[in-house]
Amino acid sequence: MELNHILLFTAIATSALVVLQAFQPQSPGARARAAVVLIASALAWLLARPIAGWLSAIVWCALLVVPAFLRNRAWATRSPYRQSAISVSPVVLALIIVNIAVFILELLAGGSTNPMTLHRLGELDTSSVIFRHQYWRLLAALFLHYGPIHIFFNLFALLLLGPALERQIGGFLFAVCYLVSGIGSSIAVVLLTKLRLLEPVQLVGASGCIMGVVGTWTGFLLRHRHAPLARQRLRNIFVIVLLQLAFDVVTPRVSMSAHLGGLFTGFLLGLLVQTKPVPSTARSRF
Repeated sequence: MELNHILLFTAIATSALVVLQAFQPQSPGARARAAVVLIASALAWLLARPIAGWLSAIVWCALLVVPAFLRNRAWATRSPYRQSAISVSPVVLALIIVNIAVFILELLAGGSTNPMTLHRLGELDTSSVIFRHQYWRLLAALFLHYGPIHIFFNLFALLLLGPALERQIGGFLFAVCYLVSGIGSSIAVVLLTKLRLLEPVQLVGASGCIMGVVGTWTGFLLRHRHAPLARQRLRNIFVIVLLQLAFDVVTPRVSMSAHLGGLFTGFLLGLLVQTKPVPSTARSRF
């Protein structure tokens, strides 16, 4: 996974969501600035592909991230009880802590990019699952990460997408959807390998779980499509999925099969989970 690709994807994805007014309310001119980021990202990809992500990230930070940070800081100063756009919830916080703890274990056991360390700790080695029946790897691999960049972006995505869903369906159901979606992504990769539609692979990471959160949101919103903002949120999710698939295509060493497996599993779960009644003051935006 290359940082250049990740930065480019992050700049494009968040800017596209701003253009589509995914985040409400927006500051004056936010959509115009986001459009400038998208144009700059496209030009960087066409003219300077090896550093396109870095150039896009600079424009993204200057036009969107820094202004949003300053604006939120000003709001917090004026109103100390104002809720931040990004807030953590109990299960999401627990998952972040567990992933960081396992990452520290990787470092102590030989390094987070050491193939032998990752295999020993439980990477999804499809050959070991199919021929040695090491099914515990289906779960263990979800908490391992290949380097600091990998874990940072996965946990950042979890922080962005997870708390709002947890508040909608409750902590227990959120944890179930997260873990079952991740296992579903692992099973999908193993099955495709067993059917010889994929070459044997070794995978680590929580991205299947994260895509499961996206899938759960999709199924949940389809069941409640008449609720306020449901259609807008579904449109935002559609954009996220398209961008993720595009990212998978252009980025080496990223498993589209695992992402789609987690997304589909999460979608099925989202069709089943019930909403959790919450006070009107606790409702959050996605």
